[in-house]
Amino acid sequence: MLIPLCIATAFMIMAVVAARAYARAAAREVLEESAPRAELLPVVHPSAGAADPGNADGVDKSQFKWRMRPQAGGYSVSIAVMDEVSTALQSVPPFPQALLRVARELDSAGSSAKSVADILASDPVLTASILRIANSASTGLRGEVVTVAQAVSYIGFSMTKSLFLRLQVGALLPRGGGGGGYDSEKLWGHSMAVAQAAEELARRAGGTDPQLALTAGLLHDIGKVAINCHFPDRVRELWAPGSENESFLARERKLFGADHAVLGTHLAKLWKLPEELIEMIRLHHLPPGEPINLSPEARRALLAVFIANQLVKYCHPYCEGMEIDVIPTELTTELGLPNATEELLDTRMRDIITRALTLGGASAATPPPKKAAA
Repeated sequence: MLIPLCIATAFMIMAVVAARAYARAAAREVLEESAPRAELLPVVHPSAGAADPGNADGVDKSQFKWRMRPQAGGYSVSIAVMDEVSTALQSVPPFPQALLRVARELDSAGSSAKSVADILASDPVLTASILRIANSASTGLRGEVVTVAQAVSYIGFSMTKSLFLRLQVGALLPRGGGGGGYDSEKLWGHSMAVAQAAEELARRAGGTDPQLALTAGLLHDIGKVAINCHFPDRVRELWAPGSENESFLARERKLFGADHAVLGTHLAKLWKLPEELIEMIRLHHLPPGEPINLSPEARRALLAVFIANQLVKYCHPYCEGMEIDVIPTELTTELGLPNATEELLDTRMRDIITRALTLGGASAATPPPKKAAA
């Protein structure tokens, strides 16, 4: 009786080990399939016909040094590193699917400040956060913002949705305890501003869903947030001396086995996000040679996110050595938008970006420690 029991126990242990090995292999396969086969980012120089930041109004070059992204060669992937990063991503809590349902309710044409407040009121922590943010930005108002409905009226539906998703998703990826890495508040502030700018560009362009552009803009750097959460000290090595000739994407691939777009895609799949949103996260740097297998509406939203990402970086470099991509004129032409960055960054767009950064807490970025900077 004892022998069969031992045999059965041994088979159970072998099955568990095999299942874990299969899960690691499957995760590795996702990363390997998503890993770029060439440089991810097109670097289109102004001489080739592209919008150049130049002396555009609203461009902030004073706080950090930034540069146009350099091209990079191939890279090798460490299986051990990929396994470590994959395991860390699998430890992230599941994405509450109710969040997307609530976000859709916030988009409803019949929504009012009161109905949105009723949705948010079920979460006391979220309610307190919305009120705190509204009051921190309510300079000039006669009285204090005391109800969620007042906060929604002041902040606006679009910003409320961004704050709702940012606070809820941010809770799944709290900042790690290490001393290096990005300032997480500035990183989220950047995503908040990209979301608002992408929504505005989508409205101007037409033929797309501004809310899809907003959501994709908010989550485009989720891979960067994830590695900053789990590997803050390793993220610090992105600014290691001697790495100036490599792009940030190339450095990410060496340190993590994949860049933040690929890692964000893996996390989005684990979270079971909508397929189009997953693809938009993967493609948010517009990898050359990679087909954009999206609906026409989602494609236009993706282009809006790409352009918004650069515009926000022009206005708010949130880390030392941050890299900006020139906006190819074919993208702005496809969307029916101005080619000149100065025209894209008009007064309204700068106000939208500034307000998003202020509400997102990213209006005063601080660089990484000097010994970590390039």
